[in-house]
Amino acid sequence: MNPEPLLLIIAPIADGGDWQDLLQSKAAGEQISINSAKFDQLEMLEIIVDGMPFLLSRSTASETRQRCAPERFERLFADLPSPNDSAIGIAPGDILSNAMHLPEINRRMLMLGKWIGINLNATSAAWVPSSTLSGFSYFVETVSEYLAGGPLPILFQIAFSEVGNGYFETRGLDYFSGQEIRLSAPPDYSVSGVAKRMVRIIDDIASHGKIEVPSQARGMIAGEILIFSPSDDHARVDITIENRSDKSHQVPT
Repeated sequence: MNPEPLLLIIAPIADGGDWQDLLQSKAAGEQISINSAKFDQLEMLEIIVDGMPFLLSRSTASETRQRCAPERFERLFADLPSPNDSAIGIAPGDILSNAMHLPEINRRMLMLGKWIGINLNATSAAWVPSSTLSGFSYFVETVSEYLAGGPLPILFQIAFSEVGNGYFETRGLDYFSGQEIRLSAPPDYSVSGVAKRMVRIIDDIASHGKIEVPSQARGMIAGEILIFSPSDDHARVDITIENRSDKSHQVPT
């Protein structure tokens, strides 16, 4: 069974189009090799990037619209796919399945997605674990920054939202760390202030791994404490922000 795509590159490709031939012609001179014989007569390709195999598969226009339906993806600077758009799905090869969350593999998969999208005039990109659909220009911008040594493209690969009663939850962090976050903050914290803290916490857990024991850490301002309480199976960590400072002198931002 072929792995499910993690990254979708959505472009105006006509059903029965020659997207495979186009990518093969563009691969010359790149650090990319294409094995088209492995899936002869199928809308699939194996692409090798720096020795790492990735599987490409194409969805029809109707399949793409169904897969990217509004109830399935949160949009980020993106419109829904047009009737002429098809998705090229990218999945790590079987030998990468136990390590696909590692930065080296993530970088190459995003780099491959950027390369494919540029050559196919893509309109948008989607990251399945976070259920995020973004405009392709934003995807290129955030991925280029990441590939140049910048931070993980969190808004694309890890979503978070307010779920009510002062709680915020992540979606997609599990892919990188095996753990999602549920965070609560004091009622006088603004949504933007909570978002700044959430981005920092997400980056730390995605980079260094899940929180496995109850613990505390200093926050972003004097007197601010982060209290970490992982679930028994470590699949979720509850994080409580407490501001123990003199509030007349500290304004959370």
